[in-house]
Amino acid sequence: MKRSTLLRHWMALLAILTLTACFCAYPQAGQPAAQAQAAAKPAAEPAGDAADDEPPPKPRDLGPPLVDDIKALRRLDPAQAVWLDPKNKQVVLLGEACKATYPLEFFATLRGRDYESVVVVDVRPSIVHAGLLAVGAEPGHPARFEPKFEPPTGTEVQIDVRWKDRSGKRQQARAQELIRNIKTKKMLDVNWVFAGSGFWVDETTGKKMYQGDSGDFISVLNLPTATLDLPVRSFSAIESRLFEGNPDRLPPEGTPVTIILTPKPAKPKKADRDGAATKS
Repeated sequence: MKRSTLLRHWMALLAILTLTACFCAYPQAGQPAAQAQAAAKPAAEPAGDAADDEPPPKPRDLGPPLVDDIKALRRLDPAQAVWLDPKNKQVVLLGEACKATYPLEFFATLRGRDYESVVVVDVRPSIVHAGLLAVGAEPGHPARFEPKFEPPTGTEVQIDVRWKDRSGKRQQARAQELIRNIKTKKMLDVNWVFAGSGFWVDETTGKKMYQGDSGDFISVLNLPTATLDLPVRSFSAIESRLFEGNPDRLPPEGTPVTIILTPKPAKPKKADRDGAATKS
């Protein structure tokens, strides 16, 4: 193995360990977003109900991931359904299909925001972020709004979804097929990009917290805290939202789904292509 390749692998592994250390104190995935944000910041006063101290319910067992070679997967977290596929350079995670009848904010988010998402997961986005780094994806930046709008950037990521229908037959669709434009009813026609979310600092503890862990995971409207976002202008106001679930392709609500994230190689810039053509 070339030294440069070995170094890149070690850097990716270091990124996973660093992110895991940063977020080990973060509340368990599966909590509603509002509870997760509240847990990240100290309460103003002690809780008065013992029930508040109970751990979150154990996530539903969604079965094994629907992949061709399950033995090739490497688990990224012992308690969460997320894996690395080193051979295919993919991140694999499990979730559940939502009803998706409301104008969408997300393709995937944490539980508690099901009504505005296509799927929900019990996996912290920070762990997925680390996995994407390990398979070679490069984060860009989330959407920016000042002084003018800048779309999110980063490595393009293809998202595929697999599930079993009522007869037990495996089904598969690109994530775009599960989403359509509210007005035109046309399927989404762009891939997501690895925007990379960001961090906020808990002023009490000084610890860095990953913003996407509040639930801003795979967005379909532009958010300054999304881990993955669409590289197009997509408004957040409810009356201006562009996308809804596609009832013709969505699996039934509650169906376990396997979500496969595949970073796409960067396309060569025009100058690079012209230079290569000149040399040849």
